[in-house]
Amino acid sequence: MEKNNIIIIALIVIIAALLLTMVFTMMPNMQKQDSKLKFKGNDTLKKGDSIKIKLTDANGKEISGQSVNVTITDKDKASDYHSVETDENGVGTIKIDKDPGKYKIKVTYGGNDKYKASNATKTITVEEEEVQETSSSSSSTPSAYAYKSDGTPMYSQAEVDSYMHNKYGNVNYHIAENGYMDMDQPGYDDAGHWVGYR
Repeated sequence: MEKNNIIIIALIVIIAALLLTMVFTMMPNMQKQDSKLKFKGNDTLKKGDSIKIKLTDANGKEISGQSVNVTITDKDKASDYHSVETDENGVGTIKIDKDPGKYKIKVTYGGNDKYKASNATKTITVEEEEVQETSSSSSSTPSAYAYKSDGTPMYSQAEVDSYMHNKYGNVNYHIAENGYMDMDQPGYDDAGHWVGYR
């Protein structure tokens, strides 16, 4: 009978010791606060754009100066790994230099003596870059200042004066809104035809 009592007391002591060990092991973790990782920005990016990741506590207060691990996985399951540090606003930034396609982004925070670990996942699409066509002809050709009666452009007032003097002599004229010459000289109509004095 005494043997059984000794065994029961020994089992109670062992169980109590195990329970105390478990409580002391879990207590530091119970005192830690939850952390949250959140992606900021669009799901669709251009090559060279950046992703922003915000690390906060459970109440939304930013956690700065912490390292966040980033895993980028493509459609072929090939992954590359990065690490970013959160700034004073709790934001870590990583540039996405990837070819067009879909990518899975996983971010992981390992926690510290104050905060628990957390992670988040997002799928992004990197789009083709739009190539803007530039017209070399429009950029290299100067715009016309005025036009001759046959539609030939002239590019300066001096060229217009020389043309009018050679064609009509010393006459009065002005450049109309359409860019052609209008005659102000008596005996000519607007188009520069001689109609005589009236």
